[in-house]
Amino acid sequence: MLEAISLDNRTMILKSDEETDFFEIINFIIQKDKKRDVESFLDFAARNRVTDTGFKFDRDGCYDR
Repeated sequence: MLEAISLDNRTMILKSDEETDFFEIINFIIQKDKKRDVESFLDFAARNRVTDTGFKFDRDGCYDR
């Protein structure tokens, strides 16, 4: 069993019943940081969105013929 306790925004205590849970603990920490980074990027993109009303997607321009 894996248990995570956050003391503050920079400190987390992780408890595990098995020593073999170390891999899952590392993946939990890595995934948490990735999720936070993606959410931060999406928030930034939403706040700084610029729309071009005259833009038309040219599918043929995407292919090198």
